[in-house]
Amino acid sequence: MSESRKTTVAVVDADAGALAAKAAALTDVPGVDVRIEAASLGQLLTDPAFPPDVVLLQQREGERVSVNYKIRVCRLADARVIVITGDGHELAPDVGQLMTTVHSFAQAIPLIAS
Repeated sequence: MSESRKTTVAVVDADAGALAAKAAALTDVPGVDVRIEAASLGQLLTDPAFPPDVVLLQQREGERVSVNYKIRVCRLADARVIVITGDGHELAPDVGQLMTTVHSFAQAIPLIAS
């Protein structure tokens, strides 16, 4: 696959270890180009590579910005959003059609380049 046809990806996770692990794992996925690694929405939005094709997002306990707001902002920028759920964060009813939910990082990988 040519470089220009790769899916650009942003990984957003406030846990630095998990962020690094996810980004490292995605570098080995054919057709995926990790352009942004961000610990916060602010880091994501101010990165020169924003918006990517796909934003992979995991919300952590204690984050100031809600997962619902993050999803809406990314969709306004026309990025596809994949949210790793399962840690008790409530998703607003209106964001259900704006993103795809998965229960683990492993489930997200095949969806990224599709």
